[in-house]
Amino acid sequence: MVFQGGALFDSISVEGNVRFPLDMFTNMTLKEKQQRVDFCLAHVNIEKKAFKLSPSEISGGMKKRVAIARAIALNPRYLFCDEPNSGLDPETSTVIDQLIRDLTREFQMTTIINTHDMNSVIEIGESILFISKGEKEWMGTNKEILNSHNKKLNDFIFVNKLYAQMRKDVEEG
Repeated sequence: MVFQGGALFDSISVEGNVRFPLDMFTNMTLKEKQQRVDFCLAHVNIEKKAFKLSPSEISGGMKKRVAIARAIALNPRYLFCDEPNSGLDPETSTVIDQLIRDLTREFQMTTIINTHDMNSVIEIGESILFISKGEKEWMGTNKEILNSHNKKLNDFIFVNKLYAQMRKDVEEG
């Protein structure tokens, strides 16, 4: 599980956060755990010099990547991501989207993402379920979503795209 806020342990290093599920749920040797930690952190593009840092010493984007490394440490069949781009700038959001998509394919996991970020939905969503007020409102693919005739879905997409464009315009000055 990748939590919206990362849910990293502040009192444990980046490396220790990724090793945590291995310590809790495996009988691996220390050497095997270290190899897995190194592998997972390398897969999310965390440099070795950051391994000993605490979560408070790294950026928001790095925190998300460490949370993803921790989530894949046990080589899961399913990966659940709650708002993985929350609080990130558009460029870092794209990096996280690509990372999740690539890891899903590489490790042949089923990934379920809960998000309001329509850019992510359209970019990496394969099977999309739109829920409004607790009810299933629309289901389809990222190719079908842009041609939907569902008013609630179209209103949601338009509002989010308009907001994203306004935010981008403000950031670019």
